[in-house]
Amino acid sequence: MTSSGATQHADPVDGLDPWRRFHPLTPLLRGGVVFVGVLGYLVSQQVNRIFGADPEDPTRGHWGLAAGVLALVLLLVIGGSAVAWRASSFRLGRTTIELRHGVIAKQHRQVRYDRIQAVDIRRPLLARIFGLSSVRVEAAGGAGSNIELAFLPAARAEDLRAELVHRAAGAVRSEPSAPGEVPTGDLGDGGAQPGHAVQGAGSLSLIAAIPAARVWLASAMSFNTALLAVTVPLLLGALLTGTFGAVPVLGPMVLGALGQQFGRLSSWMNFRVETGAGVIRVRHGLTELRTSTIPLHRVQAVEVSQPALWRGLQWWRIRVNVAGVHSEAGEGDQPLIPVGTREEVLAILAALGPRWSLPEVIEGLEAPGPSPNFVSVPRAARWLDPLSWQRGGYAVTPELLICRGGWLGRSVQLVPHARVQSLTLEQGPLERRLGLANVLVHSSVGAVTPAIRHLDVQVATALIDQEAQRSRIARAAEGDTHGTGSEPVLPESAPDAISSHAGGPAIEGPGSVIRME
Repeated sequence: MTSSGATQHADPVDGLDPWRRFHPLTPLLRGGVVFVGVLGYLVSQQVNRIFGADPEDPTRGHWGLAAGVLALVLLLVIGGSAVAWRASSFRLGRTTIELRHGVIAKQHRQVRYDRIQAVDIRRPLLARIFGLSSVRVEAAGGAGSNIELAFLPAARAEDLRAELVHRAAGAVRSEPSAPGEVPTGDLGDGGAQPGHAVQGAGSLSLIAAIPAARVWLASAMSFNTALLAVTVPLLLGALLTGTFGAVPVLGPMVLGALGQQFGRLSSWMNFRVETGAGVIRVRHGLTELRTSTIPLHRVQAVEVSQPALWRGLQWWRIRVNVAGVHSEAGEGDQPLIPVGTREEVLAILAALGPRWSLPEVIEGLEAPGPSPNFVSVPRAARWLDPLSWQRGGYAVTPELLICRGGWLGRSVQLVPHARVQSLTLEQGPLERRLGLANVLVHSSVGAVTPAIRHLDVQVATALIDQEAQRSRIARAAEGDTHGTGSEPVLPESAPDAISSHAGGPAIEGPGSVIRME
């Protein structure tokens, strides 16, 4: 809940924590971040001018003018941050955590404890120098409902996170879940019970720790490295021979690829995966250290993938969709483990729970072609997917729908029946002619997008009907475990589905899509 205005708030009343300010160095840190951004912009303008890609440089090549502008911006930003710091405070209420900030337009934001999805610790490079951290509270309702408490001493941030986890767990247990709502439950630290102290990191056990050598080698075995191997010699050759016409093209390509490589290395370094009672905790980062806690019951879908160049080393990557957690703009994909060995990946799947570590999962990862537990795609699919069509298909277990694909680079997606939000049957013009169709499985928003490509159209339609039924029954069963007493509702048949029309549907346009939600 967010409200804006100039309303004055009364002093704390009995039973409420007092309003607390952030660390006095917060204005300096926030100003430093803006300083780095402005510095990067000015340097990029000068680099573009040198490369000839931006002749309209606002400083016209005067580095002294750029330095003066930079110093002025820094003073203004730090001064403004100091004023904003004095107007910012937070407190823990009876049922909500509250944050108020703003000078001209004041805001008073509240997040109910029972709506908290995750509480993470972040330590940017400048904050780590001064021993400070920020606490990010993820709330149900999307990225706009999250709040960040920055900056606090590291010990205070850890205590605040533990207290929020404790209060959130107690708030959820004190109120029954609404029908069809996934309970928030434990947010970390051993599943704290109301009235008991939240256990710290000592209750967690290490599953995987990625060594730096593996991170460097995995980063080197990527498309960006191949791009740099081609463009860097060309750029150097253009500079040495005076062929400056190629510099505006090659220069941005090299800088972009280098930036992506640095971002990957910075995010993957110091990567540790730990498990506790009901949670998995991920710590990673070089310039910015991040600690994220994932409650196991909020994992909505899992993908295990293997790029082609990693096949010989048996390295895999795990991505997950987590209910209520949304990546911020610019964060990109944050895998559960970016490059893990086979043993580490299987250990993480086992830590996620028994539903994620079935024999069918290993079969989907390693089987080179058709296998007993998977429904394969027909031979007609080889015209659209000549290399990997034999690995395409799906398997069904009592709790999961498993999709697999890929030949050189392999992938397996796992979705619990109760977490299937909708199903899409999709056909393009070539697939209609070959009697094939794709089934897209929609889970919560995230990096995992399960799909089964090039199934026989009759098999695809049957899968749509059967999975819709399994999904509704599984959700109803979960509702019964929470005391709703609801009965499973079976889906209606789909007489107008693609496979019901002999010779294909009479639908105009380049493709056809039928959604069953």
